[in-house]
Amino acid sequence: MDSNSFDSVDYLILASITQGVTKYTSIFKNCKKTNAAKFRDHVNKLEDVNLITIDKSDNWFTRNTNPSIILKDEGKRFVKEHSTKINQEWELFKVKNG
Repeated sequence: MDSNSFDSVDYLILASITQGVTKYTSIFKNCKKTNAAKFRDHVNKLEDVNLITIDKSDNWFTRNTNPSIILKDEGKRFVKEHSTKINQEWELFKVKNG
């Protein structure tokens, strides 16, 4: 997994999940400078590289309106290996948003 292909939005998505923010719309709100289409592209990219997935335990309506996003096993390994960068993005987010 080449971490150079990830940018700050990708890391902020992963940081949000590790901090317990798992709902799609809540994570999107953390990425204030990203429009909805670009945000979805980032989520799709993280899904494509097998780091995140939609929580299948949510009911159908929730999965299709505001799903929970969880880390897959590969995502947990990636977060562990890149915890410094992920934590930096989370701290930067907190500073910018009080």
